[in-house]
Formats: sequence, structure tokens, C-alpha cells
Amino acid sequence: MIKKLELIVEPKTHNRKEFSQSLENLAENLQIHCSSLIIDDSGDGNKFNILAQWETEDQMSKALRSEEFRIFFGAIGALCDKTIVRLDGKKVSNNFLKIK
Repeated sequence: MIKKLELIVEPKTHNRKEFSQSLENLAENLQIHCSSLIIDDSGDGNKFNILAQWETEDQMSKALRSEEFRIFFGAIGALCDKTIVRLDGKKVSNNFLKIK
């Protein structure tokens, strides 16, 4: 069963460029851990939609615990004002980003 993680993030106004650069630097390494990774920004850096997919729950769990995803989640926590997290279409707590 395909597992989907959707993140909608809005960087803090003064951190938009930094978040965009961080995401650009991390994207290739994040892709290694996903079956599919789609990153779409609003064009002005105000909002980013990120969709990651895996073939199994085990693959997803392993990926979300990887160093690359922990760095990514840290960047979201430090640089973003608003984050919406959906797992398989269901909204989940933002604490999900603090996976250990």
C-alpha cells in the first residue's frame, strides 16, 4: 500500500530565501529516500507543497528517520511559521516533524 506524506509549509517572511535554498540543497538527498518526491512552490516563496511517497510503511518509517529528513524537519521547524502535515490524506499533528 502506497504511503503518502504531504507537507504544506509557509516560511517566515524573513526566512523565505533561506528556506528555499535549504530545500533546494536537500531535495536530491531526500529523493533518494522516496519512491516519489514532488516539491511545488507558489512562485514567490510564500508557500511550498511537498509530497513524498513510498511503496510500504516500512520504507516510509526508515526514510523519515534518516538524517536527511531530520535536517529537513529541523529547517521547517526553524524557518517556517505555518505547517500542515497530512499522512495518507489525514491531517496529523505537527509533532510528527519531530520523529526520532
